[in-house]
Amino acid sequence: MDNTLGFGPLLSFIAEGLVLFDEKGTITLINPHASLLLDRTSDEIIGKGLDEIFDIYLDDNLLSNEKRVAHTVFGAGKHFVVPHGHTLYFQAKGGIRFPVFASAKVLTIHGETRGILVFRDISTEKALENYKKNTAEILSRLTPLLQKAATGDFSEKISIPEKEDEFTELMVGLALMMEDLRELKETRDKAEAEKIAAIEDKRKLTEQYSKELEKKVEEKTRELNLSKVHIETVIENLTSGLIEYGSNFTVVRINRAAEELLGLEHRSVTGKQIKPEDTTDPKLESLARVSYPGLAPEVRKLSKEVTGMNNAEVHEITINRPLEKELQVITAPIISPETGEMQGFIKVIRDITRERMIAKSKSEFISIAAHQLRTPLSAVKWAMKLVIDGDMGPLNIEQLQFLNRGYETNQKMIALVNDLLNVARIEDGRFGYVFEKANVLDVIESIINSSKLASKERNVEVELVKHTETLEPFVFDAEKLSLVIQNLLDNALKYTNSGGKVVMEVGTEGDYLKVKVSDNGVGVPKKQLDRLFSKFFRAENVIHMETTGSGLGLFIVKNIVNRHGGEIKVASEEGKGTSFTFTLPLKEALIPKEERLTYY
Repeated sequence: MDNTLGFGPLLSFIAEGLVLFDEKGTITLINPHASLLLDRTSDEIIGKGLDEIFDIYLDDNLLSNEKRVAHTVFGAGKHFVVPHGHTLYFQAKGGIRFPVFASAKVLTIHGETRGILVFRDISTEKALENYKKNTAEILSRLTPLLQKAATGDFSEKISIPEKEDEFTELMVGLALMMEDLRELKETRDKAEAEKIAAIEDKRKLTEQYSKELEKKVEEKTRELNLSKVHIETVIENLTSGLIEYGSNFTVVRINRAAEELLGLEHRSVTGKQIKPEDTTDPKLESLARVSYPGLAPEVRKLSKEVTGMNNAEVHEITINRPLEKELQVITAPIISPETGEMQGFIKVIRDITRERMIAKSKSEFISIAAHQLRTPLSAVKWAMKLVIDGDMGPLNIEQLQFLNRGYETNQKMIALVNDLLNVARIEDGRFGYVFEKANVLDVIESIINSSKLASKERNVEVELVKHTETLEPFVFDAEKLSLVIQNLLDNALKYTNSGGKVVMEVGTEGDYLKVKVSDNGVGVPKKQLDRLFSKFFRAENVIHMETTGSGLGLFIVKNIVNRHGGEIKVASEEGKGTSFTFTLPLKEALIPKEERLTYY
């Protein structure tokens, strides 16, 4: 058994050609680099005679077998080396010769005698050597000519070789220069003054151009410096904190506002890579939470619909150092305009503690006020209902009409109070969803049936189109979905003229329920469609109509649909009608786990 076979994997890492052979000159092992250089596979080489498998040349002469590697090492008992001043060439399988540095000698491996040949392709070194030699020859020929030219002797001409090389352009240039100088000398006496004047003019123009260019460079440099100072001044005086990071979360810049918000000094963090584990370091805890908002114990990610930022992420987090604060963190990537690759990112930090306190106070005030209003309004409602129903005695027609108008107005006030309470609960994240399995068609048909009186009064037809007759019960909040259907249907009836039509279509699309409510009413101006789901918004074309509304219904609708994991879209053309389409997941796993505000 050949004890050298175990060296195979080790030799594969050697960047030079390596061949092992026995005393008979038979190759027993070859590494991949040697196979590559000789253009042969290991199967073609191993087991063959080293002195026969490829030809070896010394300079241009083919070496005889007596002078080759195996014969020299084992036959003559000498080291095989390249004689000084000569070049050794190996010939690959394809007939290509390449110069090598080679050495071979005898080794004892695990008690066995082996010959080892190590060689390296020196084509690059040889080419460089030839280049140097060629350069020296050309310079040796040019030096005497240039020395003569320096003394004013231009009689000898520079010969340009027929074969082009890297010096051809230089030789042509020198030859042309010599010709020009020769002509200049011949005509110097009669045209010296003219040429000197022309040269002087060119020199002046060059100096003038150089001065103008230098001046422009100075001006541009000054502008750039001023621009940099301006940007630095703006950044340092921003009321919002700003931190610039490299792509590996290394802090590149931090402004004064960010230092104050996070209790840091820029000297201590600039150039430092912020890691997730820094959240346990009291000095870096707040910076780490800003860097990795998802690790903050209290974090809220705002949807792009809320922020209006397609290329940035917005989080709201709470930090405890140096003081407990609520921060809004906007993260925007820095994209290279040339490559389109991300070079880093910027975080803009805003202290929203006071805003949150005000919002909370406002929400609490609305909630308290609404609760306080609802009790007397309900009492008024039932009192007026008793009078209208005749429980307090007979009424004439005029009195009954007057009380009915008051009763309707009171109902609208109760509806407004309920909307305000619902908005407050949504914003506080306590709307109280109850997800249970139910039949959605029963909910929809119930709402349509309850709206028959309103549709009859407005002379608007309501049609239910079922694209699927059998719809299995699935998990959703029936009470909240009723609010969605009721709001969309009420709006359609309210803003559709007498004789119009409202169509509600119900079907499925993949894993989602799809409901579409369409009307041929007044529509919504195109420029106002983006604001349709905002709080207290009402389109300008319906404000002048004899309709009332709080502008809260669609805000509530969108948040209910999004909380279910669905999506709502609107399409409208002013004067032709509007259609709302929303989806709800049929699978419970698609419902989000947390309640969060999705639209302002």
